[in-house]
Amino acid sequence: MQFIFILLLTLFSSNIKGEDLKELIISGSDITSVKSFELSNKNKFSSFEVSGSWTDNYGNYGLNSCMGIINKSLKNIELNFMCERVDKNGYKIWSLNKRISGIKESGVGSYEIVDATIPKKELFIGKKCTYAVKYLENTNFYKSKCKISKELAKVFEKIASE
Repeated sequence: MQFIFILLLTLFSSNIKGEDLKELIISGSDITSVKSFELSNKNKFSSFEVSGSWTDNYGNYGLNSCMGIINKSLKNIELNFMCERVDKNGYKIWSLNKRISGIKESGVGSYEIVDATIPKKELFIGKKCTYAVKYLENTNFYKSKCKISKELAKVFEKIASE
């Protein structure tokens, strides 16, 4: 009886979260260009642009660029920026990224997919993902993860094989 209860609970739980069973993992590196104003109270306001390349766990790859703002106080760094990722086939994905961190050399943030040109883009728009980043001089190295549906995973598999 206990086995049947556990089995039913497992099936019920997987149906609730059945949409997000796969992951999209993206790794990349960017060169960053920053322009800043330093205020008299030691806070700093900056705008930045990045450009670089990426690969994902489905075998796809491409180029990306981002632009945004950085607010740096004595206590933390707040970043808000938009990125455009273009794959080898010309498909584009745009994301709105945010991060608040107390450490400049690394950080963890989140982003939301706001638009895309991939097939079945409605499965991807609105997805929230996480990323981690480390910096070395004017270069950043990042990795991101998104939970995606099996159907969307098939889209990324097909795109990678085109």
